[in-house]
Parts: sequence; structure tokens; C-alpha cells
Amino acid sequence: MPTEHACQSAAEIAAEHLDSLRPFLQSGHPHGGGRGGVGDWPLGASALLVVLAGLQADRPDGPPLWDAQAGDRIREALGLPVAGAEGLPPRRRPRGWEALAVVQHTAQELLTGLAADSGPGRSGELSGQLARVEGALVVTLRRMGVPAEASTRCAAGLAEATGSLFGL
Repeated sequence: MPTEHACQSAAEIAAEHLDSLRPFLQSGHPHGGGRGGVGDWPLGASALLVVLAGLQADRPDGPPLWDAQAGDRIREALGLPVAGAEGLPPRRRPRGWEALAVVQHTAQELLTGLAADSGPGRSGELSGQLARVEGALVVTLRRMGVPAEASTRCAAGLAEATGSLFGL
């Protein structure tokens, strides 16, 4: 199971990478951008949960349509408007240690599912799934209007942060 320290470190890294998207996604801010999300555990936890949901969706019994919803979840994590959600109250984001506990629990559920499904010749399954989710994130970010280099860098950073939860 990922430790609290591993979740905290991963959330800090994920927050920095997700925050790097703000200049591309906020209207009126075509260039530049602050580092307001660095160290923001809820932001990082939200980013990790997007990737963990992708890992769960990549499983045969996983929830469908992750890639169709990933862009909205990224915008929502950044506190940006989501198309079609005007007038709806924003989803409650866990704060502080609660956010990290949700990440830790979700990662544990994923590991438990992988362990139950594991069999001969299935080593490296998690790293393969993570690579597929990283690729899907690049495509999602490109569809959102994020330039190719920034999309690739952000998706790789989020995948690396998530992989660190599992010692990858």
C-alpha cells in the first residue's frame, strides 16, 4: 500500500504538473502562469485521481468512458469552468490529509484488483496500463487545446507521479 509520505510526494509533483496547464486553459492567459498549485495537495490529489481512474478504466471490469470525462475532471481540478456544468454546484474537493487518504485508498483498491487478477506472465501489467493512460492523457490534453510539448510533459509528469505510488 502506498504510504502517506508517498501520497504526499506524488500529490506535490502532480500539482506542479497540472498547474502548468493553467496558462493554456484559462481564458485571457495565453502565456506565462503562476506556480500557485505547487504544494497544493488537493490539486495534486485530484490529478492523481484522474490518472488512477484511468488505470481502473483500463481494466476489463473498469468504468467506461474515462477518456471522455478526463478533460472535464482536469478542468474541474483546476477550478476552471466545465462545459455543460454551468449553474451546477461545484463538486466538493477533499482537503489536506483527506485528499491524500482518498488517493491512498484508491491506489490500494487498484493494487488489490490487480493482485486478484494476476496470473503467470502478467508482470509489468501496471506499468503497461500506466503507459496507455499517459498516452490517452496526451490526446485528451491536445483536444483541450494544450500544445503538444506541454501536453506530453504534463501527461508524463502525472504518470510518473502516479507510478511513484506503486514504486514504478
